[in-house]
Amino acid sequence: MLSNNFIGFDETKEYLPKDFDEFNSIIRLRQLFLSLSNNILKCTCNFTKYEQVKFAKHSLKGAFSNKILNLMPFSFIKTTKKQNINNFKLCVNSTKIINNYLNPNKKNLIFISNKNLLPVAKLISHCFVNNKMQLLIDKHLLFHEFVLKKIKKLHRDKTVIDLGDSICIKSEDFVGLKIYTSWKDIEVKKPNIKDELEDAIKSIKKGEYFQIYLAYPKNSEFTKQIPVFVDELKNKEYQIKAIPYSFRSIIKK
Repeated sequence: MLSNNFIGFDETKEYLPKDFDEFNSIIRLRQLFLSLSNNILKCTCNFTKYEQVKFAKHSLKGAFSNKILNLMPFSFIKTTKKQNINNFKLCVNSTKIINNYLNPNKKNLIFISNKNLLPVAKLISHCFVNNKMQLLIDKHLLFHEFVLKKIKKLHRDKTVIDLGDSICIKSEDFVGLKIYTSWKDIEVKKPNIKDELEDAIKSIKKGEYFQIYLAYPKNSEFTKQIPVFVDELKNKEYQIKAIPYSFRSIIKK
């Protein structure tokens, strides 16, 4: 059984987060996934704003299939008598992956993935598994990368460090701020923040940081910062807040 932590698609079956905030339709939820996947696949695959809107009207499988087709070497090679075939560099591993994708009935598994592959071969190796289209990504990772990108853009004058489970912001005249990220549907009256809060408390007790934010996706109920007070830290100087992060910029045209 697939964990609820993963979103994406397996052939025609789609695993999308439940409706929240402005993402109240399957089309917008697909658009959300296509945009967030850019931060994971990065230079291998980048869906433009136009493509996100266009492809979200169809299945995620169709979106990635079309993206693969657009990235194929032969999609932009024009055959003319003057063309010098020596100008085209052949990548053997990429060719194998592309051929296996175009001829899945041969039952050759696609497993090669390295930095030297053509972008289209890299994309195929990511989302063509066991001779079928599939791409499932941990939603917590998707949210973490989204927040990281936002913070880097917002704090260009500071040092932003990706710590894996959290993000740190520092500068010469700034003590530092630590942000823990998690994709959870936060209920204001009874927020499920136990795990992130325990990490925050440990960090404060170690004297690493005294200002810590817990970042979660914004929803219709969770729209404002929530200050968090901890009894065992009452004798320490600290600040913990639950912070809502909005995805709405993704659907702005």
